[in-house]
Amino acid sequence: MSRVSVVASPLQLLTLLLFSAHTAVGLNICITGTSQGIGLDAAKRLIAQGVHTVYHACRTAERAAVAVQESGGGVPLVCDLSDFDSIQKFAKQLDDKPLDVLCLNAGMAPSTKATTPQLTSDGLEECIGVNHVGHFLLANLLKSKINRLVVTASSVHDPDSPGGAVGGKGGATLGDLSGLGYRLDGDPNGPTMVDGAIEYNGGKIYKDSKLCNVLFCREAQKRWAGDGIAIRSFNPGFIPSSGLFRAPRQDNWLGATAFTFIAGLVGFAVPIQVGGERLAYMTTASDDEVPSGSYFSAEVGSKAATNADGFQQGDISKEGSDDALAASLWDLSAKIVGV
Repeated sequence: MSRVSVVASPLQLLTLLLFSAHTAVGLNICITGTSQGIGLDAAKRLIAQGVHTVYHACRTAERAAVAVQESGGGVPLVCDLSDFDSIQKFAKQLDDKPLDVLCLNAGMAPSTKATTPQLTSDGLEECIGVNHVGHFLLANLLKSKINRLVVTASSVHDPDSPGGAVGGKGGATLGDLSGLGYRLDGDPNGPTMVDGAIEYNGGKIYKDSKLCNVLFCREAQKRWAGDGIAIRSFNPGFIPSSGLFRAPRQDNWLGATAFTFIAGLVGFAVPIQVGGERLAYMTTASDDEVPSGSYFSAEVGSKAATNADGFQQGDISKEGSDDALAASLWDLSAKIVGV
């Protein structure tokens, strides 16, 4: 009788080695944005462990189907973060499903040359609307079901970080929040930026959205820690090859391609796999390894993806540490989404 040998892929072997210490119990995990980039890579790793259930929260049914096929499993669901109604419907679909971890990972970045904002279905500027406001609504709707919240932030929330002030007129700053939630579909001449600026700055708005993510986590730690929800955020690293940067590549494909190659060559950038490994780690690591309230990062160009390897507590900007601003951002966001 012949024997059939099964050979695990390098990804499966690496995943099992890295996470075997803290994946004895399977988790029910919802991840936004798993059809590509680090979301897809993380989903592959988690599903390969064979003990977790992954809910793919994607913008369209087509993207969700791609996520399931490419990751090797999971449950395809539609959650368009640019549409409050879609987010509400998605949350209701999870009413009768167990959920342990919510990963707010999806994101978009407009062209750095953009001077006119794209809008969400609810009339908000799209980058802040998707990266912060939509995720804020989703987290609040699913709060009662989860015990861990993971947010994909970025070092560019800090103007003093490498890349934090590039192309953004000084980097991320939210000012008095007077532009947050402004309905531009009713007044196209109103403020397009969170700080109330009328002039749209495609190079700054993404950085502002990541600052919102950091402040959201800071306030969530205060408001939700008593409910037994561990709050975690992290910097996936500079990954110019991801789908997040498709707009800049469309602006200047040759220049963007050359920059991606050089950044990887000199060690400034990291591949998608590093960001995916970090997201998977933040999703499953024990509270001892990643305490609630942590913002994990690593040295520029480092491929570390665990606490032991150097993926550890990182620096948060001065504005990202502003408790009063975090509270104001939360209150205004809650008013915008109606929670």
